[in-house]
Amino acid sequence: MVALALSLLLLAAAAGIWPLPIMQRFEWLAYDWRVNATLPHQADPQIIIVDLDERSLYEVGQWPWPRERLAQLMHSLFEHYQLGMLGMDIIFAEPENNLLAHYWALQQARYPELAHIPAPSSGDQALAQALAQYPIILGYHFQSSVTDKDPPPLGLLPKALEPVTPEAAIWQQLAWITPKRYTANIPLLQTWAQGGGFFDNPLVDQDGVFRRVPLLQAYQQQLYPSLPLAMFLHLLGQPPVHLQVAMHLDRYQLEGLDIGGFQIPVDQAAGVYVPWYGKQGQFKYLSATDILHRRIPQDALVGSLAIMGATAPGLLDLRSTPVGNVYPGVEVNASLLAGLLHQNFRAHPRWMLGAELVSLILISLLTLFIFPRLQAFALFSFTLALTGTWLGFNWYFWQQGWILPVASGLVLIVSLSGWHLVMNFWRENQEKARVAHLFGQYIPAELVHEVIQHKQVLNLSGEQKELSVLFSDVRNFTQISESLTPHQLTDLMNQLLNELTQAIQQHRGTIDKYMGDAVMAFWGAPLQDTQHAYHAVISAFAMQEALTELNPKLSAEGKPNLTMGVGINTGTMHVGNMGSNFRMAYTVMGDNVNLASRLEGLTKIYQVPIIISETTRIHLQDKIPCRRLDQVRVKGRQQPIWIYQPFQPQQYTADFMQAYHAGLAAYQNAKFCEALAIFNQLQQESDPVAALYIQRCQTYLEQPPPADWDGVFSHTSK
Repeated sequence: MVALALSLLLLAAAAGIWPLPIMQRFEWLAYDWRVNATLPHQADPQIIIVDLDERSLYEVGQWPWPRERLAQLMHSLFEHYQLGMLGMDIIFAEPENNLLAHYWALQQARYPELAHIPAPSSGDQALAQALAQYPIILGYHFQSSVTDKDPPPLGLLPKALEPVTPEAAIWQQLAWITPKRYTANIPLLQTWAQGGGFFDNPLVDQDGVFRRVPLLQAYQQQLYPSLPLAMFLHLLGQPPVHLQVAMHLDRYQLEGLDIGGFQIPVDQAAGVYVPWYGKQGQFKYLSATDILHRRIPQDALVGSLAIMGATAPGLLDLRSTPVGNVYPGVEVNASLLAGLLHQNFRAHPRWMLGAELVSLILISLLTLFIFPRLQAFALFSFTLALTGTWLGFNWYFWQQGWILPVASGLVLIVSLSGWHLVMNFWRENQEKARVAHLFGQYIPAELVHEVIQHKQVLNLSGEQKELSVLFSDVRNFTQISESLTPHQLTDLMNQLLNELTQAIQQHRGTIDKYMGDAVMAFWGAPLQDTQHAYHAVISAFAMQEALTELNPKLSAEGKPNLTMGVGINTGTMHVGNMGSNFRMAYTVMGDNVNLASRLEGLTKIYQVPIIISETTRIHLQDKIPCRRLDQVRVKGRQQPIWIYQPFQPQQYTADFMQAYHAGLAAYQNAKFCEALAIFNQLQQESDPVAALYIQRCQTYLEQPPPADWDGVFSHTSK
């Protein structure tokens, strides 16, 4: 009965009788996955974006620019660079405020003898002359809903299309998008421009993602093209637009556009699926200031098609798309223009609904009669084969340019087979699912698998336990972050934390938290680890090595190199799930945790990559060589501790270490002259610790410490 109910429910959802929002969401996700799996990652090089970026605003001035300056930009594009066409992802909804012209008019009214002298030229007039001279398509914006508080429409719409349309009765049945209001360009500019197109999108899906965009909208019974379509029409010489309609059930629906022999498949609202070419930045961006000042090679834009838009903060128009949650709107228009030029739009076929219903009925009958007769392994194998067949057919049609539903058939197959599998395996798997759910967020996947295989008992409740904890922090990161854009900073953080996390988890570490550029991790919980100190130290080595390998990649990307300090302490601390009803986290707390953080801070002072406490060194059991750095009293603790630097065997020679420890012993015994002589010799090998002790010895020789000096150095900062 459950299987039959699932079949009927999904059939009703596919037919539109009982739509399921979750199915639509699943379908969107499947569409997005297919888009990303087949991205060409190569856009049309002839389509470029003239970018009003942050550098342009810095060099030329804040937006809006004087329209004479925009006219100069257009002259540079077309006269110097021989651009083919320009679309404006910008609206000039108000006249430019020309204070000088107003002042001159007042002076002429006051002094009639000045009447024969022409008034200063208007920026709008200069821009209008450029629009009349070059193939430039202006943009404007439709609004689908209005309120009583909204002002009347602004500006002048361009000339409407005169498509080759069917009879009036058929026209009335078509599901046009009918906006209520518009914001367009001032009449002077639109009159002289070569055309115009809208760049709003009323077809945004309910999850806020741009997948479809209308090519046409009907305002007051007249059709207007989108900005990419207007550019395409101008490029073809304004051929007639033939509307292709067909009868669906009891009414006519729009199916496509025929423009100069180009066949464009559209849905009933004249929408098309955006043909994505890659992630953000796939199209060539050229800074407006570089074009204005002619810094770009003269042949770089010859015959190209350009769209002018903004990426500067405050002007940036970001969209959520299948290929990125923050995608510039100007690139959406560029993708549509490329799709029109290359005719690579995907669409739903007319026979889609019938094929989907027949397929679902066949799958339901097949599974309802066969699944109950299969054992677990056979059922699983049959499910994989059926799923693979369904996805294979769907993928084949996707490659042919057809978009077929994935969710309904996939959910039906998985639901029916899952019902039987769950009933067979539920009791056996519930404990595995519990362990994976509880601990998958704290430890690497392979360790979760180890727990399940060996049935190790884990505890998330609070307990006192001896662990090793690590803190890492990138040096001078605040200064570095200030030199990067938000996108660069995000990319840098992701690269860094991916490398550090991998180094920690490869050595059985538990990630506690990320704190900006800092990482906190611990060993010994929730999994038992008798060598937690050793694993913590070799993880620190791996982190430093990963950073060394990452820096050349960062340099190649124009990003600064990074250095990092790591502090490790071993001791008893409280570990467990802590937090609130809103959010819980598996973490460690205690004085020994704070000490690890203090040790990380000391790496800046001693100029060494890693510092560990004496308890950590004792737990290493001489598996890793260490040199004693100092006896210190850190902030927040009165008890002095010895701190150590673990190092690789090849890092220091035996003679160096013998001399270093002799110098340290002399320093601890207040024999500063003897210590100074030894450290001066070691300084020849550019050892930062030796340099530190040279400075201390010189200070104590000039100002000797008290007679009861115990050799402890007190650090008063973190």
